[in-house]
Amino acid sequence: MQVVWDMLSDQKIWSLLGDINQEIDQDFTRLMLIELFSRLKTLEEENIALRLLLMEEEIIDRDIFNTYRQAVHDFIERKDKQNAMESDFFAKSGISFPEWVNFKLSGTFNKD
Repeated sequence: MQVVWDMLSDQKIWSLLGDINQEIDQDFTRLMLIELFSRLKTLEEENIALRLLLMEEEIIDRDIFNTYRQAVHDFIERKDKQNAMESDFFAKSGISFPEWVNFKLSGTFNKD
């Protein structure tokens, strides 16, 4: 039951995910996926509502919107390639996975 209360805080979620020595049980995984899906659906609804509002109120032209959307898509694609290169670098560097996780979460390879 403690898992349910831990899901109420992003800080606790990050703490649990960052502790590579702690096994994540099925209930926690299920609750985390429910929370993520809920946030994703909310974000999708807000995105569609804002897009409609911008176009219905003629605040932005559809072509301009599509141009910016493509630019954002290209930017995210470049960032994804950079992240993949970084992951490959760390995988080949001999750094252990727990050290990499700690670095991604805290910016340091030390647990302290």
